[in-house]
Amino acid sequence: MSSSTTENAIEVVKQHMAAEDRQDVEQAVECFTEDCYYEVPGIGVSLRGKHEIRRWYEDLFEAVPDFRNTSEHYWEVAERDRTTIFFEAGFEGTHRGAWMGWAPTNRSFSSSMLVRIPIATDGLMEAEIVYQDSADIFMQLGILPRLGSRQERAMQTVHGLRMRLPVIGARQR
Repeated sequence: MSSSTTENAIEVVKQHMAAEDRQDVEQAVECFTEDCYYEVPGIGVSLRGKHEIRRWYEDLFEAVPDFRNTSEHYWEVAERDRTTIFFEAGFEGTHRGAWMGWAPTNRSFSSSMLVRIPIATDGLMEAEIVYQDSADIFMQLGILPRLGSRQERAMQTVHGLRMRLPVIGARQR
């Protein structure tokens, strides 16, 4: 892969991330090749095609109207006959609308992510695979209790009790 190809690939990813920061759904989706996918393994998101990805961004930006990436770093890894761009950054925003079944909390979050972006033969993004600490985000939003909080200790107690109870209907050995 030539250095100009790598520079072009990084530029496509930078254009995509800038579109995310502007919440420009159409420009963000334009950076994907036709046969594309988007995944967030930590929360079970697996999308196929521009239509599903477009809907993801529409829902995200409606729920988090001030979504933005921060402290961005990009680098390229050559793999056989293709390039993969890695994007490391913070991301933040305020949960103001329903999203993925969670009612708005009106709380802000700030967390880190690492994104793997394989580049397709046409120079556009084949995929965006986002690795993040979902528990960290959910604790900041109040969806999960913060570590060491009274709620977290209560949840641990309930979990401990559940683990000691016999499973009803379990097969006898």
